[in-house]
Amino acid sequence: MTALSAYVLTFNSESHLAAILQKLEGTADELLIVDSGSTDRTLAIAREHGCRVLHRTLTDFREQRNFAQAQCANDMVLFVDSDELPSDELVRAVAALKERGFGKDAYEVRREWYVFGRKVHAVFPVTSPDYPIRILDRRKVSFDERSRRVHETPFGFSTLGRIEAALHHHTFRSTEELERKLEHYTDIAARDLQERGSRTGRLATLASPPAAFAKWYLVKGGWRDGALGVTLSAYAFRYTRLKYRKARLAREAVGRAAAGLGARREIVY
Repeated sequence: MTALSAYVLTFNSESHLAAILQKLEGTADELLIVDSGSTDRTLAIAREHGCRVLHRTLTDFREQRNFAQAQCANDMVLFVDSDELPSDELVRAVAALKERGFGKDAYEVRREWYVFGRKVHAVFPVTSPDYPIRILDRRKVSFDERSRRVHETPFGFSTLGRIEAALHHHTFRSTEELERKLEHYTDIAARDLQERGSRTGRLATLASPPAAFAKWYLVKGGWRDGALGVTLSAYAFRYTRLKYRKARLAREAVGRAAAGLGARREIVY
């Protein structure tokens, strides 16, 4: 039987954490929590379930995941978000893989999305169900520089399996949570745009948000979710507008700082 580590990244994650850990502790040989400053009952819940708890300030999700993987005791690693609830079928499927051996470098898992407690067909940046990698061999697979800093994806696998048993993702439980994540995620996404050298001019800032709304409402199927689909397509619009705006403002600030430094040097020399 192959040993398996499981980790969860947390920040004020008390809502679902106990239920998640109850599922994971039946199949994982190690439970690891990497927390970025929780002030609710997250840490108490983690310790009640025998987790090893580490603290790390969140810079972005790519770096946080690589840190978590490096801290795991075993090479095969299972990870879920703090609002992703494994189904009983998924727990049994993972246990069966442990029993016969993990034959792939990484495994995708069927993930179904819920917004405000309701199952949806599309929520930026994915359609539902989607198939994110949730089990990997850390000796081969990591979140390297090709991965985005938010909505991150691992790279390095040569073989890939798929598990159809469901992982239930309960995101945006309230409008307050939606607004909070919108601000936080677009801060990180703007850094991605800058690092990748993407166009962040006024044309991109103006044209991309309406395109995002149309894509997620018409093409990706938000229309099937009724009024909630409109809300989530508007989220895609606002997310896109904010990340471009923040990236453009940051670029302009760098330009002003560089111009000011040049002027000072001219005076000095």
